Amino acid sequence: MNSKRYFFTMMTAICLIGLMACAHPGDIPTQEETKGALAEAKIEFDSADEASLLVISPVEKQVLSLKDFRVGKGQNRILIVGVQVEEGGAQNVGDMVISGITCGDQTLSLISGSEVQLSSMWRGKEYFLKVAVYYLINPPSGEHDITVTFAGPVTSANVGAISLSNVKQATPVNLVTNKQGQQKKIITSFTTRSDGAWVVDIVGGGHKSKLRSKTKDHIRRFNAQEKSGGKSSLLGGTLLVPTAGKVSLHWAQSMRKINRLAQVAVEIMRYE
Repeated sequence: MNSKRYFFTMMTAICLIGLMACAHPGDIPTQEETKGALAEAKIEFDSADEASLLVISPVEKQVLSLKDFRVGKGQNRILIVGVQVEEGGAQNVGDMVISGITCGDQTLSLISGSEVQLSSMWRGKEYFLKVAVYYLINPPSGEHDITVTFAGPVTSANVGAISLSNVKQATPVNLVTNKQGQQKKIITSFTTRSDGAWVVDIVGGGHKSKLRSKTKDHIRRFNAQEKSGGKSSLLGGTLLVPTAGKVSLHWAQSMRKINRLAQVAVEIMRYE
């Protein structure tokens, strides 16, 4: 090695050592900071499941349970639970009130503005349908029963749950609702506010359904079909929206029209 090359190599080494020595400990990302950066990357799907109220008309029930719902161990979790309930006669509407929802020993909260109700006539009697969406921040990992209790016995009901991780630990506030009667489809426009957010939407119907999403990348996560009492339905889907903006949530089927349809869509923001 000639003297010039040796001198250059030594000077480079000295500079590098000097830079390392001068580096402040706070400039080096800790394990927790690295983990947090990874968590910001994207929302992760954990699990989904559904259950229906098992009744044989004219018998009614007041409690609906989704057994052994599994919540994973991912960080910054959220549990979204949609409920659909049906009852006949205005005098029985009070029974449709949701007294409470629990996951294990923890109580879920109603997402403000997410309750949608409508009615229609059939054979001279008015039938009511309601859909509502509840949430729990950081639900416990493991298997837990999700229990829905109504104010009184009801004719028909379904529940569906979706758990996600890497989610902002705050109450979801951006939502939109829609309701229609005698349709084979329901289409709802929604504008997200945050890049990388997910839209979770819940659709309840007064008939059993075969609704499928017509929106690209919109995934149906559960599909509850109550077959004994009112033959109603509840489905839930998720849609990743990489860049904040307007999307269309389009569900449709080719079979008969559904007498009552109600939809709730909620923005779930990623953890930052």
